[in-house]
Amino acid sequence: MPAPRSLYAQNPAAAEALFEQARAAMAAGSFDIACARFRDSDKLDPAVGTRFNLADCEERRGRVATAWSLFRGVLSELAQDDDRRPIAEQRAHALEPRVPYLKMQPGADTPPRVHVRIDGVELGEGSFGVALPMDPGAHQLVLVPAEGGAGQQRSFSLREGEHLDLPIRFTSSSSSPPSAERANDAPATAPDDEEIFPAQNSQQKWAYVAGGVGAASLLFGAVTGIVTLNKKNTAETNCSERRHVCNQAGVDANESGKTFGTLSAVGLSVGVLGLAAGAYLWLTAPESAPPAAHSSIPGRRGFPVRPELGYAPGTGFLALSGSF
Repeated sequence: MPAPRSLYAQNPAAAEALFEQARAAMAAGSFDIACARFRDSDKLDPAVGTRFNLADCEERRGRVATAWSLFRGVLSELAQDDDRRPIAEQRAHALEPRVPYLKMQPGADTPPRVHVRIDGVELGEGSFGVALPMDPGAHQLVLVPAEGGAGQQRSFSLREGEHLDLPIRFTSSSSSPPSAERANDAPATAPDDEEIFPAQNSQQKWAYVAGGVGAASLLFGAVTGIVTLNKKNTAETNCSERRHVCNQAGVDANESGKTFGTLSAVGLSVGVLGLAAGAYLWLTAPESAPPAAHSSIPGRRGFPVRPELGYAPGTGFLALSGSF
């Protein structure tokens, strides 16, 4: 049984130490630690200033409903001429449209006197049909029958500003998942195309990256190669092979042509290697076995193909072997 609040209010020095440590944690961005210390400080020595700071802390870690409730509580305690009052009022007003609400709707088959536990807090039938402010994020809901026994559990989530109607009803078997469902939930069965084509794995994603780098490098190599040829033409026009002399335009074209030629060679080499690596990663990526209902339908890469990547001085190759 929790101790009465008055029993906590007996150590102001410890409360002050916790308050200062909470402020330090806030400054460091450790909001979970800061909020816990503000709460403990308020238990040891209740103070409206501590709860004001706790409200600010809770907002910073995304618990907008808790922060909104705390700011409203602070407003009820502050005097009309208190300098903190307009700040608390403005903060509460700004938070109000961000608060999510949950309304639990019992079905015709919901047994009487059923209880619900949300994140460990038990609620009775009086909570049904009432829009309850809650913090955004994931929550755990447990349906507890009046006659006792194992409850049925499920999770749900709320977004900022969302108003969620949640049907509450028991399933016929306790081994089945509970059926407190979000309105307009997507069907549990995945579409056929999602069953046939499994999600891409990380190796396939790296294949895309390598292929993209390869393609970009090839394009770069081709463009710089074209520039190199233009520079070569300019140099030939402004240089005499017989006399082995060039004017300034020919000298500049020769120098820049060498630079662009090097860049072109590097770009083409990186492009070939990137495309080869992308192909290798793509073709060797593991894939999930197709579902039994579609076992006769090959996946996107369902043919037995094996890539071979090789390199020798001055050349390289990428080959495929297997049956089609």
